[in-house]
Amino acid sequence: MVQEHGAEVLEPDRKGKIRLGEATHIISNTIDFEQYYAAESFMIPVVTTHWIKNSVARGKAAQIRPYSPDPRMIFSNVILTCADIPDSDKEAINGATMALGGMYSKDLMRQTTHVCALSMDHPKCVEVTKKNLKCKIVLPHW
Repeated sequence: MVQEHGAEVLEPDRKGKIRLGEATHIISNTIDFEQYYAAESFMIPVVTTHWIKNSVARGKAAQIRPYSPDPRMIFSNVILTCADIPDSDKEAINGATMALGGMYSKDLMRQTTHVCALSMDHPKCVEVTKKNLKCKIVLPHW
């Protein structure tokens, strides 16, 4: 599939290793391979196969952050926006979300998975319920 859309698949070297000097991305649904930490130090993104599917669907490379196979990134599939949260708390929530592999958006988008709010009265929460969007409304301590 990737070759059909202009990407090149690199064959391993004679020792079965990934040629990190030539790789731009590594596709893996796990971090359980010998060169994972070396790839990290070379700043080569390791992404799941879902990244390929979404990139092909979009017609361009999707952001890599939500597609990390690293199990420490428990928010890797989270795209969060805040509603009626004080600015200092928004910064903390944004930082925690990003540190755990998620993404933060100022606005409510189609891709938003969670709205962090103190009440259901905020326009973002009203829009989620009115349009029956597939995202969860959560409290800040979630």
